[in-house]
This record gives sequence, C-alpha cells and structure tokens, in this order.
Amino acid sequence: MTQEQLRRPAAMWLAVTTLFGLAGTVVGLLPVVLTWGLFREGQIGLAQVMGTMIPYVSLMICPLVAWWLLLRRHYLASLVVATPPILMWCISIIVQKLS
Repeated sequence: MTQEQLRRPAAMWLAVTTLFGLAGTVVGLLPVVLTWGLFREGQIGLAQVMGTMIPYVSLMICPLVAWWLLLRRHYLASLVVATPPILMWCISIIVQKLS
C-alpha cells in the first residue's frame, strides 16, 4: 500500500486507539499516582516503580506519539505505535475469559 492509501485507515485506527488511550489514562492514573507516592515515602524501590509505571504511562503516551507521526505523514509508523492500547485491552479480555 502507498502512503496515501494508508492515510484513512491510520486516521481511523488512531481515533479508536485514542479512545482506548483515554480509558487507559483514567484507569492507569490511579496506580501511577499510588506507586509514585509509595516511592516518595521510601516504601518501594525504583525498579518496582518503573515496572509498575511504564505500562500505564505507555498507554497514555502511545496515542499522542501516534498522532504526531500521523501529522508528520508517517502513516505506517503511526499504525504500529498506536497498537499497544488495543493489544493490552485484547490481552486483558482473553486473560479475564480464561480465569
């Protein structure tokens, strides 16, 4: 596919992942704030903080970076960068069904 043919699917995909990213921000903000508070109080170490915060922060940042790439006309890269919120949602649904 050419770059122009990827433009519309990329815009649609980003619109969907932005919704999931917003949901991820709402859901992920509480663990990030709580983990950061525990770190500041000295109750947990930096490795545990990073292990907890990186997935949630990536859910918040992925849609923003993907939109920036879309505006820069890197359509395929924006599709790839926007995918983690959807993948994490799909994985959580599968794990929930298996449990």
